[in-house]
Amino acid sequence: MTLAVLILMLFFPFVITLAAVSPLRPGGAAEIIVRRMGLNHDAAMAVERLFTPRGGGSAQSGWTVLGALWLTLGGLSLAGAVQSVYLRVFRVPAFGLRGVPAQVVWLAGLIVFLAGTTATGAALTGTVAGQVCQALIVIAAMVLLFWIGTWVLVRGRLAWRDVLPAAVFTTIGLTGLGVVSRLLFSTSIVDNERNYGEIGVVFTLLSWLIGLGVVLTGGATVGAWYNARGLSVLRAVGRRARSLFR
Repeated sequence: MTLAVLILMLFFPFVITLAAVSPLRPGGAAEIIVRRMGLNHDAAMAVERLFTPRGGGSAQSGWTVLGALWLTLGGLSLAGAVQSVYLRVFRVPAFGLRGVPAQVVWLAGLIVFLAGTTATGAALTGTVAGQVCQALIVIAAMVLLFWIGTWVLVRGRLAWRDVLPAAVFTTIGLTGLGVVSRLLFSTSIVDNERNYGEIGVVFTLLSWLIGLGVVLTGGATVGAWYNARGLSVLRAVGRRARSLFR
């Protein structure tokens, strides 16, 4: 729930402003959220209305030094929260201010992931084959994001093979969350907007974000348990590959 609140209150404004000033994609933050949640057309329109500025304003016109600093701190707050989860799960001592550079690198990687997968989604999801390719791209990108990102957040205190299970289990959890989102959250967003207005859409987004926090924490915890049992993802994949080619 802490991660959900940080994303809603601090990281969302960061993404909204960053997407608004980016020349790469015209859809902005709403498109990022719609594609991450796999929403249908009606739910996507509800999210679009939620993130559309009133009176035709834009994020570009509201830039100030203090605002930019606040938005940066918002992104780093999320990175710091995720870092604290991994440090506790893997029993790595806290870094204090020495962990800030790792948070900056992780945040940059997250932005690249969001921008890249959103752009490829807009280009590939027009056909069934494109949707399958997009799903594979997102899964591969998530494994890399959480594999490399976790190693960065713990500042290399763990071996690559030790952080791989957490990345795999987190990706599995997020894939499952995406399936649940496609089946349930679109209807929930439309119904809540009809009954409660825009705050109803926020209620559903917060529920999804709580699920995201559970998956991030649970994926790291299961990955640490996997390591404690002496199991190995690489050995398991190797055995599976050998059995297929026998």
